[in-house]
Amino acid sequence: MSRTDPAANQAEMPSENVPVSGQPLSSPDRYDASGLPTAKVPAAAAPEHAWPGSAPSYPAYSSSAPTYPVYPPAPPSYPGYPNSGFPGAPVPAPARRPKGIARPLPVWAFVLGLLVIVGSLIAIFFTGNDWTDGDLRMSFAAAGIAVFLLIVLGIRSVVGMASSNNPHRVRQYVSSVLVIIILFTSGGAGLLVHSSLHAPQAHFLEGQQQWEQAISEYQMAGEKSPSSINLARTYVEWGESLSQKKQYQAANGKFEMVQNNFGQLTDEVHRAQKDEMQSYIDWGQQEASQGHYSDATSHFDYVLSLSYCDSNCKSQVSPLDATAYYNQAEMMLSKKNYQEAVTSFEVVTNRFPQAPEVSKQHKDMSKALLGKGKQDKSTLCETAVPVYQELANKFADTPEGREAKTALSVPQPVLGHFVKDVPKLSDGYVKINAALLQNLDPNIGSDAFYQQLANAPAATISDDGHFKFQPLAPGNYDLVWGFMRSDGSQLYMFYHSKTTNQPVYVAQVGQLCPFDFGDIQDSFMATN
Repeated sequence: MSRTDPAANQAEMPSENVPVSGQPLSSPDRYDASGLPTAKVPAAAAPEHAWPGSAPSYPAYSSSAPTYPVYPPAPPSYPGYPNSGFPGAPVPAPARRPKGIARPLPVWAFVLGLLVIVGSLIAIFFTGNDWTDGDLRMSFAAAGIAVFLLIVLGIRSVVGMASSNNPHRVRQYVSSVLVIIILFTSGGAGLLVHSSLHAPQAHFLEGQQQWEQAISEYQMAGEKSPSSINLARTYVEWGESLSQKKQYQAANGKFEMVQNNFGQLTDEVHRAQKDEMQSYIDWGQQEASQGHYSDATSHFDYVLSLSYCDSNCKSQVSPLDATAYYNQAEMMLSKKNYQEAVTSFEVVTNRFPQAPEVSKQHKDMSKALLGKGKQDKSTLCETAVPVYQELANKFADTPEGREAKTALSVPQPVLGHFVKDVPKLSDGYVKINAALLQNLDPNIGSDAFYQQLANAPAATISDDGHFKFQPLAPGNYDLVWGFMRSDGSQLYMFYHSKTTNQPVYVAQVGQLCPFDFGDIQDSFMATN
């Protein structure tokens, strides 16, 4: 049904800017062929709805003006359904989607699966004894996972993932194949770098201060003495770490390892030498602080004995050593270990004459010497004589020095024991004795002999052969012995050497100690 009201018809007509061939008009005015504007002409009424085949009629225009057809809006359409806006158009069936394992994985499941695979490979890598072992395990695991995923991909393809009706198959294949390729590539790369992981792991372990494992990895990487700077450096660092932990003995073992086995690596050897000296110094100071002075002096002495302990080294260690020896001596003196005290005092005096302990120890040194001298005198007196003499000469300003000087001036007795054929007073003898003569001439006449005998010191010989003279001034005395009968006659004798023509038994009376002839094995030469 058409409408005849011009006004109404004008209201339903489209705008004058009607598109022609897709291009809008730039002006509501129309132009004739000459390019001049023409007057507007009212349009004829159009049908209420127009479809193809029943085109509307339009009013006539001037013969000189072009005419333009007007088309209604396009009917609606729907995605995936062509020409759906037209009545009677066929509606295609929706595409079939794959089900089950052929369906695409959710994004979260895909990402989680990747994380599980990566995490598992990392865990497998670190379960090995070292990186190379872990790398080998990880390579085989990656290859195994890739094979498994390849099998799964084949199964999914068979059950529908490869179908043309699967709109996601390209994405599924790309992601799956990419993961499989990455896994195969990772496994192959791991096998290729397998043998080259020892060195980087060794450096890593060295940085983590896992010294023993680092050395083992360096050795498996082919490094060895005496040319491996990595091994030498690691041993030195190990020793430094032990020294910092006050494990000095173990630390010094590492430093000596470098010096003994890496001699051609000058820098590392010098570093080991310097560290070893400092380790022994620290060790000695630790022992001294704990009162272990003997161990402290041992460590300091070792440092001073090293050929590479230069003047600076000696100037640092010598005072420490002197103090340790002094403290050692004082401790031994307090315990009445006089021999050890004297030895330590003498080290300070003889080796460190410039040390302040030398003057400080003077009085205590005299005490230690006197104590030692008395102990020696009670056991083996002759060894005490030099000690008393040192006291008397070098420590005369001390009470101990004066005591020693007095002891050295005291006369000493002479004693002995005849073993064979000793006569007895019960056999009719009035006197059986021994005498000490000085400067006895073996060729002396009888009268001169007995005259000298009358003024000589004498000692009675007991029935068991023992005799002892009263203390005598220091000097040499010749021993003679004999007897006197009841009628006043007497007979004395002595032994002399046919080679030297000198008396055999001579008492060398000295300072401090008695003289003992001991057991005289020659016959007493008894007479009737």
